[in-house]
Amino acid sequence: MSFRPFSLGDALLLQRLRSVSTPLQTERVLLESISPVRTALRSCFPWYRHSSFTYVLRQEENGLAREGLIQLRIRPHSHEADVTLLSPALDAHRGHPAIWQKLLTYSAQHIFRHNVCRLFSDLPDQPLLVNTFRQAGFVPLTQITIWRLDSAPRAPSAANLRPQQPADAPELEKLYQRITPLPTQQLETGHAADHPQEERIPPILFNPHQVHMSGYVLDDDRGPGLAGCLQILWGKSGAWIRLWVDTNDPDTHNTHLLLDFALQRIAEAPLVRRAYIGVRAYQTGVNALLSDYGFAPFTDRMLMVRNILQWQRRTVDQRTPALKTVRGAVPGSLAMPKFDCADSIFWPLGGNQTERAGADSWTLGSSRTERRPHHRLYCPPHTAAGPNTRPRPYPWRHPPPRPATQQSTRGRP
Repeated sequence: MSFRPFSLGDALLLQRLRSVSTPLQTERVLLESISPVRTALRSCFPWYRHSSFTYVLRQEENGLAREGLIQLRIRPHSHEADVTLLSPALDAHRGHPAIWQKLLTYSAQHIFRHNVCRLFSDLPDQPLLVNTFRQAGFVPLTQITIWRLDSAPRAPSAANLRPQQPADAPELEKLYQRITPLPTQQLETGHAADHPQEERIPPILFNPHQVHMSGYVLDDDRGPGLAGCLQILWGKSGAWIRLWVDTNDPDTHNTHLLLDFALQRIAEAPLVRRAYIGVRAYQTGVNALLSDYGFAPFTDRMLMVRNILQWQRRTVDQRTPALKTVRGAVPGSLAMPKFDCADSIFWPLGGNQTERAGADSWTLGSSRTERRPHHRLYCPPHTAAGPNTRPRPYPWRHPPPRPATQQSTRGRP
């Protein structure tokens, strides 16, 4: 099996697979004119490799999963990437879920080298596609319903919105934390695996696509802070509305103000015929309002994510035991214990010198002996008067051999 980055030698394979491909990032597809060939050719040059990647699968020995192609795109200002295209489609002549599973699995192993810790995918909410991504390690994050408005009304808006400024970043971040569930915040603004101390930028503060974005904020009349934010992404034939407001609030006055202002700006823009807006599963309170404005459901999507483990190099504190200082002198284990002369024995040191070392040593013949603690000198019992009856303190544990004159002659002739 061969899974490798795209090269110029795979141009014929790309030409054959681009007509049966499945684009997955709907928001980017509706706003930008994306060409799989141009994206693949850019990945061959070093000055484009930091943003887009194309991988090719070829295995001639397999009858089901022979060839395929996948394209990934790294998000700006984050350690995340999106799956933008898979080919061939599952409903194509040579399409098979095994091709997608292998492409997703091996691409996650290769994108690991570029410090990517999460891989996102925006795919149609269909059981076959969702189960295929599940088997490749992806888990569902949320459902998204895309609404479309074919013609924006030219009704005037009385909303008092002002352009978004860089000084509004702290208040916008608070607004995002207030209207977004905590599990979604952890996936979109959590710390990266290889940079645990790096603060990531929430999606409300940056433009994820290479199109112009207009931002407007609505001040809160009831107190300090912001009540909502409106961001419009301008494409060639349509506009995408990003609505940052508490859609579950029973008072829908702020939501009406933001929608009125957005539709007025879209109606004034030339060559913009359609308006799109994505509603997540936790924003269902805005569905009824969109129907009143003329929006209609366009498609249902499923946002899935896969976590990619990264190696980390950290400094670990290694604790070692230390002695605690106490008052007073404590004898160590190497200190010589005290004993009296009765516990001493004689130890031969060798040599021909004879000397006397006071109570600690004495001479015997040509050997010097020293005392050793906790040992008793062997003393043979006193016998009757006779030759050599005086007790002789020798350093051996057993009595010395008898002289030759006292040797036994037993056994000799």
